[in-house]
Order: sequence, then C-alpha cells, then structure tokens
Amino acid sequence: MNGKKVIGTGGELLMHQLVAQGVDYAFTNTGSAEAGFFDAFLTVPGVQPILLLNESLVLSAADGYARTCRKAAFVNVHLAAGTRQGSGQLFNAYFDGTPMVVTAAMRDNGSFGDHNTLGVSSGFAQMSTVQDVTKKRWEIREAAGIPMATRRAFSEALTMPTGPVYMAFSGEALDAKQVEAVIQPAGALNVPASPDQGTLQQIHDALLNSERPLLVVGPDVQHASAQQEILDLAENYGLPVAVGFFDYGSFPRAHPSFVGMVDALPADDYDVVCCVGYRPNTRANATDERFPSAFKIGIGQDPSMLNGSFALDVNLWANVKQTLAALNNQWNPADANLHHISSRKADLAAKSDVRLSKQNASALAHANDNPIHPNYLGHRMSAMLAENSTIVSENFTAADHLMPFGFAQDDWRLVRTYGGSLGHGVGGAVGAQLADPARPLVLSIGDGSVMYSSSGFWTMARYSLPILTVVWNNMNYQTVRTNFARWGGNMAEMNKYPETFLGDPAIDFVMLAKAQGIEGQHVHEPSELDKALKRGREVQAAGEPYLLDVHITNVGAGADQSWHKAFSLNTL
Repeated sequence: MNGKKVIGTGGELLMHQLVAQGVDYAFTNTGSAEAGFFDAFLTVPGVQPILLLNESLVLSAADGYARTCRKAAFVNVHLAAGTRQGSGQLFNAYFDGTPMVVTAAMRDNGSFGDHNTLGVSSGFAQMSTVQDVTKKRWEIREAAGIPMATRRAFSEALTMPTGPVYMAFSGEALDAKQVEAVIQPAGALNVPASPDQGTLQQIHDALLNSERPLLVVGPDVQHASAQQEILDLAENYGLPVAVGFFDYGSFPRAHPSFVGMVDALPADDYDVVCCVGYRPNTRANATDERFPSAFKIGIGQDPSMLNGSFALDVNLWANVKQTLAALNNQWNPADANLHHISSRKADLAAKSDVRLSKQNASALAHANDNPIHPNYLGHRMSAMLAENSTIVSENFTAADHLMPFGFAQDDWRLVRTYGGSLGHGVGGAVGAQLADPARPLVLSIGDGSVMYSSSGFWTMARYSLPILTVVWNNMNYQTVRTNFARWGGNMAEMNKYPETFLGDPAIDFVMLAKAQGIEGQHVHEPSELDKALKRGREVQAAGEPYLLDVHITNVGAGADQSWHKAFSLNTL
C-alpha cells in the first residue's frame, strides 16, 4: 500500500492519520496538555471536533456513534485524570465490544518529578488506568511513531472481536515540529470466514430435527449487519427467538418468532438452544447453566463470549453474517413442509398475536392512570413518534418491550449499553445522531440517569442536534429500589428503601434543559401526552432539540413509598 509523506508537528501527523482513516468527528473535552493536537484542527482540515463538557459524556457520545454507524470512533480526553473520569463509559464500551480509539496526552512521572497535576503517580503507567477495560494499549513517546501507532490502534479496534483501545501520547511528541512520517490507512484484519462444513452440517441437523428449539440472539448480529440472515434462519427452521438482557433491538418484537427476553423463559423446556451473537450476562451468578438438558450451539465473533458462562456442545467462532449465510444455504426449501416445523410456525404465529394483543390491552388499561403509567407512555410513544426513529434508551424499567423495534425500513432502531454504568444515554444520543443524521432520534431516559450526564444538553444545543428527549420522571432509582425489595431484609419488611427517592427537592428537567439552550415542557396528565409528543416531534422535524419531562408513576415493590433518611444541617 502506497502512503503519503507529510511533514508537520506531532499533532498534525495524528490529524493526517485520522483523515486517512476516514474519521469524521473527534469526540473531546479539551485540555492544555493536548495543545499540539488541538492546534492541528487549524492546519489539517477534515475532522470536526465535538465538544462535550466532561469525559464521561465524551466516551458515551463516541460509543453511541460507533454503535450506530459501525465505524471506530475517535476520542481525545485529558491526561490520566480525564481518562479515569471517562472510565465508567469505557467500561460499557468494553463490555459490549464497541470499536473505539481513545487517546490522551501523558506527562512525565519520574524523570523530572514524581508529583504532577492530572498525571499518574511515580511507579505507575497511564496504561494502568485502562488495562481492564481496553483490548490493547500503547504509550507513544516519539512523534515519528504517531501515525504508525494510530494505524495499529484503528486496526485493533475494528478487528474481531471489536472493542476500545487506548493511546497515550507524550506532550513532547504532540508538540514536536518538522517531523516527517508516512500516512497509510488501516482497517480490520481479515478473520477466516469459511466455517467448517462438518460443523455447519451438525448445526443444520440439530435445528432441523429439534422438537423444542430456541434461538437466542445478541447484539453482535447487528454489529455484523446480519439482520436479514438472522430473520432467514428463524423463518427457515421455524425457531422461537429470545433476546438477551433488555436487548429488544436485536430481533423484531412484532415478528411471529419473537418470544421475549431469555432471562424470563423456563430453563428446561428446550432440546436445542442455538446462541448467535449472544453476549451472556451472568450478573455474578456462579453459573449460567440455564439450559441443562439442551444441546447447546454457539456462534459468535468474540471467543470470550463462547463456551464461557455455560458449556457448548458445538461452537463456531467466525464472522456472524457470513456464518449465518452459510448455514441458511444448508437449508432445503422442501424442509419447510416437515410437519414439526410447519406446525411450530403456526403455533408461534398464534401465540405472537395473543402476546401483542395482551401487551397493547394492558397498556391501554392504564390510559387514565395519574401519574402516567410507564406502559401507557411507551404505548403512546410508539403511536405518536416518527417512523424509522432511533431510540437511545437508558431506562431499565421503561417500556422498551412495547416499542416497534425491528429491521424493516420504518421500524425503530435501538441503541443502548448493556454494561450498566449509568451516564450513557445523553452522550450516546449525541453520538448516534451524528452517526445517522437522517433518522429521527429519541432519547428515552430515566430521571436518575439524566443527572449523570445532564451537561450533554449543552452539546445538543450547540450543534443543533434535533434530539427529542423523553424523561421518565418518577423521582426514583426504581431499578435499585425493586432490587432492594427482592433482596428483602428490613427494607422490604418496613417498606423503606434508603437513598432511592429522588424528590425533596424535585428536579425540574425542563428548567435544566432550558438553562443550556433547549426548550421543553412538563407532562403531568395522560390527556396531555399525545399533544406533547406531537409537539416534540414537530420541533424535532424542524431541526431543533426538545425535552419532555413526563411525570410517571412508580411500579413494582415499594412503589407506594417516598421515604428517605432526612437530614439537615439546620436541625443540628
């Protein structure tokens, strides 16, 4: 591959490499130690900086961008301290395998002193702050090595299994002048894509002959752009399909094969379980042996997700899209006439009609609840908001299961993190909108989650990102409260759940957004909901952000309490 010879500062060499890699946006929070990099925005055109007001938002915006457009996102944060401040969202990216190149400057921590502002302590490397949440890490101390190291970083981030990588550039390397280097772009390394024919035949036979199969689908199907292939697999073999932990975007919920979240299904009802692109979430359980009697198959792009939390009888570590295409080629159209497959398809279709009807009826039964019931809010969002929307969701007790996620042109797309570190939603929405500006984007977020990242509204306003934010405001950490209730103890017995109530004082999210340049409105009455959602859609269509603070009722154990352990200095 022929390269382009350039001469410039270390920062300019980095910028030239980013342009060669096809980077459109640099997600950043500025710092003076990175001055050599920021100076290059004035001399090397092609990359747009996106400013966010803390490092956690920087990482979540890059994550939302990479998830949406399937490209590696580029990040620059400030030294070791800034790296640490973004580590919660870096954890989410690593958990989900999001391709991302995260960079920062680094300062000397030994040659000239042991105690420097925002730097690591003597005896430690900046790498130590990210070693458990990145695929690979580099320190770059020579300016001439910046393009080569950056090229390697993008290749590593994009190569299966994908994930975030980290680069620390010495300030001297970024500031160096008149440095000569060759710029060459790099992409993902090719992974062998031809699955073993014998293994494919074994999987085909198992699915074809199974009486009680289950297909478990995970987010790597979307990462591989294998949506059509997974639909073909489910329809060819007449397979019921479950998704992982709140992963409603990985298979269309209105499809006859869809049966819900795998966690909610009985463990021993299946004779064959095939997991495709599934990233098991054990949540600190000793075992995930949920299918003790089944013949278990795993197909995926990350070997750490295969044969890990539960043992597999057959596995294929390969490109998911190409593997599914090869597996579908094993299927013979005549097999559709097999009695057990045709009868299973009819049974799935009938049960799907009942499930969808019950879900809609249940939501409508709460049409007059005040405060607004979350299921009714989810139902009305589905009816009132734009077709073809992207939903960035950070709300585990919202009504994602009622929303029209799917793979067709007018279906909604879901973007969310499964790592569980709060603060992803606002930044994730910024990045997802930049990645796909033609799609209407809705941020569906809990009130507690907003407060981890609310300064991101400023970025929405600065860049006129037409994001409609719907705050599900119940003045509670509801997920924590219901988990406390499940744990039991004195909390459940006394119906008091410490530090889960977020009122006293209540947070005014409309005022919070307005202070940063975004208009919005409160929604208290169910009769106001459709009009408010219509208004939000109109503002969004006009090219501006908008916020709805929707006051909803608590659900689940402890929903009737607002206790907190009151304290005031004035009473001392």
